[in-house]
Amino acid sequence: MSKQKWLWGIVVLLLIIASPGIMMRWNAEQSNNSYEIVIPYDEIQTVNKESDLTMDKILSSLKDAGLTTVSLEPLSLKEMEHQGLISTYNESELAAQLRFTPYKGAVDVNKGGYYISVPEDASYQQLIKDSIQPEEVQIGDESFYFLPSSNHRYDLKTPLGYDKLAMDMINKHDLSLIFKVENATNKVANEKIVKQLLELKDSSAGRLLGSGTEAIGFGQNSGNAMVEKLSKAGYYFYTIESNPLKGEDKIAKSTNYNMIRLHSINVNRETKLKLNASIDRTTRAVKERNIRSIFYHIKTKGNAEKNLAETIDYLTGVQKQMPNHFKSGTPELFDVVAVPTWVTALVLLAGILFTYLMSELVKWMPLRIAAVVFMSALAIGYFLLKSTIFLQAFALIIAVMAPTFAVIKAAKGSTRIASILVQYLKAVGISVIGIVIVIGLLNGNAFMTGFEAFKGVKLVYVVPIAGVLLFVMLELNRIVDQDLKKTLSNTVTLLNRDLKYWHVLLLIVVAGIGLFYISRTGNSGSVSNAELAFRQWLENILYVRPRTKEFLIGFPFFVLALYVMGINRKWGSILLVPGVIGFLSIVNTFTHLHIPVAVSALRTLYSVSLGFVVGLVFILIFKIGYRFISKAIA
Repeated sequence: MSKQKWLWGIVVLLLIIASPGIMMRWNAEQSNNSYEIVIPYDEIQTVNKESDLTMDKILSSLKDAGLTTVSLEPLSLKEMEHQGLISTYNESELAAQLRFTPYKGAVDVNKGGYYISVPEDASYQQLIKDSIQPEEVQIGDESFYFLPSSNHRYDLKTPLGYDKLAMDMINKHDLSLIFKVENATNKVANEKIVKQLLELKDSSAGRLLGSGTEAIGFGQNSGNAMVEKLSKAGYYFYTIESNPLKGEDKIAKSTNYNMIRLHSINVNRETKLKLNASIDRTTRAVKERNIRSIFYHIKTKGNAEKNLAETIDYLTGVQKQMPNHFKSGTPELFDVVAVPTWVTALVLLAGILFTYLMSELVKWMPLRIAAVVFMSALAIGYFLLKSTIFLQAFALIIAVMAPTFAVIKAAKGSTRIASILVQYLKAVGISVIGIVIVIGLLNGNAFMTGFEAFKGVKLVYVVPIAGVLLFVMLELNRIVDQDLKKTLSNTVTLLNRDLKYWHVLLLIVVAGIGLFYISRTGNSGSVSNAELAFRQWLENILYVRPRTKEFLIGFPFFVLALYVMGINRKWGSILLVPGVIGFLSIVNTFTHLHIPVAVSALRTLYSVSLGFVVGLVFILIFKIGYRFISKAIA
């Protein structure tokens, strides 16, 4: 016992000494409190075209409501035609139009390509000339640019460059500018876009948002050089949450993960999304997921002025609901979180000792030693090969074992509330040690921006439940013995017993609870409208809501399990199975490494506190029910 206390003390001491690593992440997250709301320029243009409102009026009203940034896509010939700036004809179309004019035969139909009317504004003329370098053709009094089919570098959809008149309009209203960049099919077009971006770089335009499915330069030999030029010029890139582009991970690594996390709200695709839900989603993304840019789409169907009014309501609603410590403006990059090697080494050592302590659940010493050797091998592998996969494997093992061990170690029943509280805090403490090891290892800008992640989230949901269920079965049947042969004999005896109907019924109930539980995990879990409303109410009051499965299911059942075990250990131990849900869930909360540490810590504090109180209510209900049943039987 004394040896164990010393080992626990060493684990805690190692984690305290290694705490500067986690504090670096904490400070980086807390100091990064600026966010922006972005609206695409083409959707603002649509409102202008479909209403009597001027661009100046629209941009002024949006800025007054809280708009900070406008995104601008590069023009293509197709987009210029869509805006009415030019007209394009292939050789057959133009020849057909000239058929009954004096210029019949002026178009060589055997020479394929596109004839492009010359735009009125000189800046658009220059854009076309600088990019596609067309032939100039005169047909009567009309001038055309000719893009031959033999020009494989450009077609109607190839990006040419950015609209300077649009940029002037955006700058006029003192709004920040994001350039959207897509990956052209050839490097020449990409290089010309990069050249223009380098010329346009200033304090109001320093961010690049990928468009399409590929990052600029993806699949091209000069791709890395393009990104390097843009990065050196002061540009930084966005990453769209849940929608990464091909090649984006390479950009992230080459720029030391200087990326801004962006969340898109598209009411044109999500047609059932209500205004309040959009506002809630925005504030939650900013405060809970390190999102610093919200890309909002104006509705394109229906009355344009009503759509603009709804957008203004959204912007003002976000300003009112966003917590005060977040400021609307230009998003900033995270400070560099470079965890020293010695910090990682101390956390790994703490994890190895923690593994040895947890392995006391296994009575066979060779297996305990093997567990420690395996964890040591992962640690050594990381330092030799510098591969994150070793840290991720190490963290996964800690994450699945910590809640399992916490529940089993603290499974000492009592009918005294003080004793129950001690065991409850012991289980929480063990889980917290596991959490600190996990976030201490998986730390840095790659994890904060979401390019690296904890691997094995589903295992954290399943393995602890299976582990505690196995413990309960062993506890109920007294299978485990210090002697391995005796343990095997007990197991064979259990397997030879007759199966009772109540065994099947219990299995069905457990399976039903399991299916319900799994259906609620992850981002696609099913939740009723009433529960959604309850969740939002909690969030409005508490800043972040505690998880329902923690404070209403897991922790209360664990508290009740300890009480019932004080009366009947076997029956009470069954309640440990739902009881472990609370502990595995708080570990899982911290494995979402793009969520700020402060948010996860506050959420866990709420869950642990409220969960114990609800657990006391469970005990009260149990006492009343127990007395009622006892009297009925008597």
